[in-house]
Amino acid sequence: MTHADLPHVLALQHICYQPDFHEPLDAFESKLRAAPDTCWVISAGHASVQAYLVSLPVADEAYPVLHASQCDASTLPDELYLHDMAISPTLRGSGASRRLLQMAIEQAHSMGLQRLSLIAVQNSASFWMRQGFHARQPTSPQVADKLASFGSDAMLMSHTLAHNLGGA
Repeated sequence: MTHADLPHVLALQHICYQPDFHEPLDAFESKLRAAPDTCWVISAGHASVQAYLVSLPVADEAYPVLHASQCDASTLPDELYLHDMAISPTLRGSGASRRLLQMAIEQAHSMGLQRLSLIAVQNSASFWMRQGFHARQPTSPQVADKLASFGSDAMLMSHTLAHNLGGA
């Protein structure tokens, strides 16, 4: 993802998410500045952005709240937080979400991270469960507050990464 993609990312966000989840441009700019290597887009042909994933390496469950305009990179991350993924209606069922998730898994592995986490919204928990994520309870009042910022039906979910422990 580049800064030039952001207007298209915002447009896709407006198609895929309810208004309460529409984040402003400065929120995306901050996340992209903090973690340019963990934000991706898929474009179809000459069309604009058709899918995206914004993820952030975080430590100690320091997940950003929804609409946060300031996001700082963690110097010692222990997980990759999948903040936002959207797939255009024309690409749904094409495997775009699996490609983006695979990019996140590969990046997390290369960074030595232990898990992926996300907050499922808009009844997406069953999709994430099919991808190997499991619901979990917030581990602190701060994480519970962040979860609450995504609405009453938001669900904290994680996927533990298997690491190859054998030497090559």
